[in-house]
Amino acid sequence: MKKLLVRWLAVLICTMLIPLCMKNAIPEDRTAEAPQPPTDAPRQTAEPSDSPPADTVRLLLADRQETVEMPLRDYVVGVTAAEMPVSFDFQALCAQALASLTYALYQQAHPKQTLSGGAQLSDDPASYQAFWPVEEMRERWGDAFEDNYAKICSAVDEVIGFEITYEEEPVAAAFHAISPGKTESAENVWGAEIPYLVSVESEGDSVSPKYSSTKTVNVREFAAKLGLETDDSPEDWFGETDYTEAGTLLTIEIAGRTFTGQAIRAAFELPSAAFTLTCDGETVTFNVKGYGHGVGLSQYGADYYARQGMTWRTEIRER
Repeated sequence: MKKLLVRWLAVLICTMLIPLCMKNAIPEDRTAEAPQPPTDAPRQTAEPSDSPPADTVRLLLADRQETVEMPLRDYVVGVTAAEMPVSFDFQALCAQALASLTYALYQQAHPKQTLSGGAQLSDDPASYQAFWPVEEMRERWGDAFEDNYAKICSAVDEVIGFEITYEEEPVAAAFHAISPGKTESAENVWGAEIPYLVSVESEGDSVSPKYSSTKTVNVREFAAKLGLETDDSPEDWFGETDYTEAGTLLTIEIAGRTFTGQAIRAAFELPSAAFTLTCDGETVTFNVKGYGHGVGLSQYGADYYARQGMTWRTEIRER
């Protein structure tokens, strides 16, 4: 079987995908971003599998601590429904489905021994991909269930049989909701260089509804959350900063101590680590761009490109 390179997925995997991996694209009550991939993750291209993918998945239902087995297709349908709003363009849903499928294949090839019941994956979105069973889709979508379910299934059926690979192996397909205009490299977020998770332009993110946000806290709360003990004027707390080209804050000096942007993001539950800080002496304001860790597939970026007429198979060429 001839191998095919899906250039759009190299752009969107490089925009949508290359910064690719898990969590919902800001649907109802969640944010979208994938957990940290392993540091031994492999290469990237999108191509039909030389051998059929495993046709079943063993999934740990985290809340019930129960392991169930299901067809791979059913798993990808449930993940795509949970990870990207069904209102997104069909081609963006195809890209998400391919990312979710590839991630499942990656986990099957690199199983973690910590999951109980012989599970290969979990539905815990903090560590794996989110997953909705059909019953949950029906409950969430109500009268729109039939149409929405058909749309998701069609997107999954478009990509079943394909996978994104790097050096002949499925990639750790990471994704997030919205980049700050450029996706981020895995090295800058997780400390490990992954050749296919690098920074690329994602021009459509700025038109997304949650591209920018602000959060303001008083200086006492700010100091308490970071464990600061200082009598200095709050305006004088802030020193040198180090940002990536994509806009992610790597480090900042505050009251003589150095903090990472990721640590501050976690402490104040910010949408992303691409932020600046201002202080007026009484309050500290975070000005944030993007939503999620910024690595891999930008879901809103994918939707933007799809609405410009790109398909998940745009410019396929033989490799």
